[in-house]
Amino acid sequence: MEVLTGRRKFLGLAVAAAILVFGSATTFSTMGIVLFAMMREFRWSEAVAGGAFTSLILTCCVAHLLPVPMLARIGARWTMVSGAIVLAVAFLLAYFTRNFLTFYVAAGILGIGFSLVANTPGIYLITGWFGARAPRMIGLYMMIGTMGGAIGPPVAQALVSSSGGWRLYWLAMMATALVLSALCAVIIKEPALVHSDAALTEAVSADNWGYRETLRAPQFIVIALAMVATQTCLITVSGVAPSHFARLGWSAGFAAQILGLQGFVGTLATGVSGWVTERFNPKTMLVFGLLSETLGMVLLALAKSTWMIYAFVPAFGIGWSVSCLAVTVLLVRYFGQKTGVAALAAIFMLAGAAAIGPAVAGTVADLTGSFSPALSGLAFVLLPIALAACVMPPARASLQRLVPRLVAE
Repeated sequence: MEVLTGRRKFLGLAVAAAILVFGSATTFSTMGIVLFAMMREFRWSEAVAGGAFTSLILTCCVAHLLPVPMLARIGARWTMVSGAIVLAVAFLLAYFTRNFLTFYVAAGILGIGFSLVANTPGIYLITGWFGARAPRMIGLYMMIGTMGGAIGPPVAQALVSSSGGWRLYWLAMMATALVLSALCAVIIKEPALVHSDAALTEAVSADNWGYRETLRAPQFIVIALAMVATQTCLITVSGVAPSHFARLGWSAGFAAQILGLQGFVGTLATGVSGWVTERFNPKTMLVFGLLSETLGMVLLALAKSTWMIYAFVPAFGIGWSVSCLAVTVLLVRYFGQKTGVAALAAIFMLAGAAAIGPAVAGTVADLTGSFSPALSGLAFVLLPIALAACVMPPARASLQRLVPRLVAE
């Protein structure tokens, strides 16, 4: 197999990160913007619109493990090419939407495509390309990926507000997906060798938890609840914020700017959190992140003044990004590298529960005339999880020592 140069590896990293940005921007970050325009044209209720997010999240979570056998059979490059083509099909179907059932199918296919281009094949490639430097490159990859939350909403709003409307948006995304699939096919190369540190692997295995033991551990339950609650808040905010702002008298353009700004803050916080994790207890970071999310959700629920909306941006953006990174580090510290990564995949499967967020919020809005009760309810769900995280026992000593070595390399 071809031995890749450093330049070729970084070029491949750039393409993998670009498709991650595109995937995150066109799914969770901007669907609410486009869906708001479609709702007005088709006269869909908030509950019907929330169902589209439910379809997206459910298929995304169910398909989360699909890349694993594909990596073994066709490799990461063709897995990502396939995912980009699936995204293009979803965008084309969304372009031809005439009723909500068609759009539900498109949203479901979109979730499958995102699963094929997102973290699993990207992290597989980076691990093989960069060996001992993989952890820091994975951090860079994830930080760049979160830019989708900053870029997506303003771009979507600009396209939706143009003469072509929401159909132009879906057509433009289809064309972009096809271009990215071609770039993946041409530029990405399979790693010639998956590097490993034998001594480090033995150190992890010697103190690793069993997979079943992990899933029953109280620490895993708390960490899983933290991630599921965080994802539910994030998806719900992305899905209902435009409608929520409109009900409070704010324009769709303003909503897109706020969502984009919040995504940008989350991007910066993700990068900074990687550095902070080396110096502070990630359990403390998780508690901080959950409390910050709570504050952000309360501010969004009220959102009756400009200062509340702008205060929501850093509170929620920092909260969800710190929480997600802390969850990843805690899984490795508690359960070891191999089982911790498997546990993370299980958590993303469980995160399918986040799919109910937009649908429930939409139903509440239809019944009460406001999204505030649903957003406030989600905020207070985070509080007992933060309390449970406070009282979690410490990680095993050998694994505590292990993580700094992983980061240092």
